[in-house]
Amino acid sequence: MTKPIEVFKLEGGEYEMGKQQGTHFRLQIRQLYDALTSSEEFLASKPFLIPKFLYRKLANLVLSKKIKEPIKEYFPSQWAFLEGLSDGSGLAMSKILFLQAIDAIGTQISNYTVGENAVPSLNNCSAVGIAAKKSSTSGVLMIKNWDGPEFLGEFTIFRKLVPSEDNKFSTIGSGVSGLIGINNGINEKGLSIVYNYAYPKNIGDKGASAMILIRGALETCSTVEETVSYLKKYPRLGGANIMVADLNGDLAVLEVGPDRIEVRRQGDDGEKSYLICTNHYLTSEMRELEIPRNAVYTENAAASFQGKSVHKTSILRYKNALEILKNQAPHQISLNFLNKEIQSSHGPDNEPSEFTFCNHGEEISTGFGVMIDVKNKEFYATLEKPCEGTMQNLTKN
Repeated sequence: MTKPIEVFKLEGGEYEMGKQQGTHFRLQIRQLYDALTSSEEFLASKPFLIPKFLYRKLANLVLSKKIKEPIKEYFPSQWAFLEGLSDGSGLAMSKILFLQAIDAIGTQISNYTVGENAVPSLNNCSAVGIAAKKSSTSGVLMIKNWDGPEFLGEFTIFRKLVPSEDNKFSTIGSGVSGLIGINNGINEKGLSIVYNYAYPKNIGDKGASAMILIRGALETCSTVEETVSYLKKYPRLGGANIMVADLNGDLAVLEVGPDRIEVRRQGDDGEKSYLICTNHYLTSEMRELEIPRNAVYTENAAASFQGKSVHKTSILRYKNALEILKNQAPHQISLNFLNKEIQSSHGPDNEPSEFTFCNHGEEISTGFGVMIDVKNKEFYATLEKPCEGTMQNLTKN
């Protein structure tokens, strides 16, 4: 049976909305912090002689510094939301900042070496966008599968944000109970954004995470071009592949790093009627900044990552979607086709695994999916694997 999705509506000033979220998800936010700081991935970098409690304190101090000043200086409204979130949850600001930084730090891979013929990795998320000319609605269509550890998926929330400020657009989308940003969403003007991790060699020293930037863009921008300009204005932390579409029919993938953003409007085969993005860069400019394609996690990584390729599953999930679009797609593509044939895909042999668009890996798997009909401003989601759950139209809630 499909899990019903509750859309948590926040209205008012930024501090007030943050406090509402913190109060409502008070227990979840504390559990999220405990789960992240106890996870194998987090503790893998802990020096042997440092106790866990001390390592957590040091991590809070170091990571909060990477993100604190950029949020206060460039995103004052989100800083006010953050203060409300801390007060509402009762969690110290340093710990709340740690949670915001994790979104970007998750794209930092340091425990790797260059190798050949490694087994696939544990990277997250896959997305497809269909251009207006190829769409059954004559507007852009988008799908996204979020892949991650099962424990983290439990903290996914869906929010409708209605700021009281006159110059801010309302939004609806997905996020995390202890985070202020948005990872997938649409605003009242039809601007639509979905986001995947990407893995540059250098994630930067200080800046805003992708989810904070996406929320800012959705609250202030109406078009893809405005979004590109917006993201380029601010210091960034981490790597990302951000798919953006608007009511004008524009569709692009922004390949984002701390020092550079490249805009991609076609695939590596030159096709422009659809775009696919997983976790690797396609533009030549960003590939130069990316962790090598033959990188392999070393024995210093978390045990579940050791010996695995950093990029291979990303490349195979991309290929899974590409083959379906090339060989099975009708002349006009609908959301139903995208959901049933790509978002729920178990590969050409119908064998679900970490290689397939609908990810069935043991440690990392698809936790939820979203679909966006940009022209009709409709946002759909399921809190299950798309192959198992039914999409719910959250804009009608």
